[in-house]
Amino acid sequence: MPLPEGALILSSQQLEQTCSGGWQRQLRGMALLGLQQAMAERQVDLPLGPELDPEDPSRLLSLNGFAVQLAITGLSSDHVSVELAPWRLAGSAPQLLLVAAVDGENSVVHFPGVLTGAEFLQAMGSSWETDGAFDLDLAVVQGGVDRLLVLVQVMEPQALPRLALRASPPGQVGVKMIDWLSGRIDSALAGLGAELVPVTAGVFRSGGLAGSTTAEERALAILAIPLGLAGDQLVYGDQVARCIERFRLLLIASGGTRPEALLLRLVPDLAGDLLPDGLEITAQQGSLRQSVSSADSLDLQLSFPASTDLIDVALRSGQNEALILPTLQFPDSAA
Repeated sequence: MPLPEGALILSSQQLEQTCSGGWQRQLRGMALLGLQQAMAERQVDLPLGPELDPEDPSRLLSLNGFAVQLAITGLSSDHVSVELAPWRLAGSAPQLLLVAAVDGENSVVHFPGVLTGAEFLQAMGSSWETDGAFDLDLAVVQGGVDRLLVLVQVMEPQALPRLALRASPPGQVGVKMIDWLSGRIDSALAGLGAELVPVTAGVFRSGGLAGSTTAEERALAILAIPLGLAGDQLVYGDQVARCIERFRLLLIASGGTRPEALLLRLVPDLAGDLLPDGLEITAQQGSLRQSVSSADSLDLQLSFPASTDLIDVALRSGQNEALILPTLQFPDSAA
């Protein structure tokens, strides 16, 4: 079979650098070597990450500050399976989708092309309801690796938005905030180390005065998730104890007898400290998208009114992999 134009043949010396894990990790390792070779041939020197476990198929690449999803297919295939998990939330959505066609037995890598996030969602059409993965026709993927390198060199990262699939598909269920009032924490949140803070203690720590209307003083429930930075990657749970930079995400449900508003607050672990620069919270509630990032900040805040729309939240440090919270749900007005 003739090789596609622009196909790259990896040397045995390069192949010694590929990981020794499963077949999918090896194919991804070959694709990464092919990308590095393509840049070297064009004398393009761009930062390529992540540094930690780049062969993990679930991780996004970071190329010159752009979040890139790498989808792998066979050399003779006319379709590629694109994992949709990163596209469920704007905070974790790729800016670019790069397709790599890999012949593992003959060590050949070819890049059919790249799509921006908007182009990929347009190609999906109404198929956002698809679970797991989407079968993308390679006929819509064009430009080869050259288009990728042009995009990441000519454009600024903020010029390409992180676009998510429809936020709340029909029938999707989120973590019910009303459960917090009775002391119940969903297992997904508990897995992040979340704990309920006694409301009176929350008021005391907020330093509020009598008659103040701060969210903590009107809180029905406060959930605290301890977080930290290991290098520049967000961590949670037991790993936080080993971090120098520590902070907490407070989920503050307020209202009358039931949650009528939700406030997200990212605060330093020690009162009066500044948050590390470059932290970002991104949230999607229906069609409303909010984002806030730290720069000499004492805290970060996002607020949400009661709604039937579910709330998706992601936290990120710089261009690293986002920490995705379980989807949150206000009580049903009829409940």
